[in-house]
Amino acid sequence: MPFNSADSKEKPLRTLHPMKSILLVLALACLPATGFSQAYPSKPVRVIVPFPPAGATDLVARIVADHLSKTWGQAVVVENRSGASGMLGTEVAAKSASDGYTILLGTLATNVMAYLLYSKVPYAQDAFAPVILLTTTPNMLLANSNVPVSTLSELVAYAKARPGKLSYASAGIGLSSHVGTELFAQSAGLQLLHVPYRGSAPSGQAFAAGQVDLVLGLVTESLQAMQTAGVKPIAIAAAKRAKSFPNVPTFPELGYDNVQVYALNGLMVPGGTPRDIIERIHRDSNAALNTPANRERIDKLGLDIVGGSPEEFGEHLKRERDRWTPVIKRANIRAD
Repeated sequence: MPFNSADSKEKPLRTLHPMKSILLVLALACLPATGFSQAYPSKPVRVIVPFPPAGATDLVARIVADHLSKTWGQAVVVENRSGASGMLGTEVAAKSASDGYTILLGTLATNVMAYLLYSKVPYAQDAFAPVILLTTTPNMLLANSNVPVSTLSELVAYAKARPGKLSYASAGIGLSSHVGTELFAQSAGLQLLHVPYRGSAPSGQAFAAGQVDLVLGLVTESLQAMQTAGVKPIAIAAAKRAKSFPNVPTFPELGYDNVQVYALNGLMVPGGTPRDIIERIHRDSNAALNTPANRERIDKLGLDIVGGSPEEFGEHLKRERDRWTPVIKRANIRAD
């Protein structure tokens, strides 16, 4: 075909009609955020722990944060915001941007029990999206030396013969040491005398001094209480026996299937956080739980590693809410 010089002339560039340009910009703005969050994280991330430093909750957060910082090449800073039974720090996280740069260390107390115990909670039930359930810790029922029992059946018989006389300490109204013992009392048909304290340390001290008869404490705390002469482990409030107390039976083994009382730690982000960011945090946090060094560190804290998907964590929280609602209503427990 002969060459036509007319074909070599440059054609003028086409420009979009102004209205079409506006429509194109709007269409791009409506695209999913997935493509724009690929670079996450591009700046420091904070993990809000709504409790004081040095406790098991704080230590787990720091173990995971350290791993994430090394994996991401960005600082992941643990920020302790304690107060109002954990609701202060949780409220701060709830009001943060949904961009993955604020992560909450959620707990049973702040993300389930608060809605059941307080008439006003400063954050909505759907304020957070679950990411991963990190660990759980079972509670164990201990009896003091002044209570002449060694087994759960002996304790039930002794308490039934003395309605309202046997006392138990708790770390505060509505906390697991309180509602967990109430769950046991309801299941066994007992009337026990509740003596609340301001925290696990003073309640443990009162128990060690013989001022109260019983205490339902975390296994990690029970190790210290067992140093007191005459303190007797009665039962583990869990589905399986604790590694640190292999000879102590569980409540389900002894016929009380529903008496399972755990503390839990899990990562959550403000609702509306892009799914791919949630998946990134989940994947790398799950990896943090499964390094041999971290597993050993967490095991020494007396905690049980869980892991699992964001959906499984969400279902776990729902089951706990459904399980505790009737217990709290029946006992008319309020923390206001």
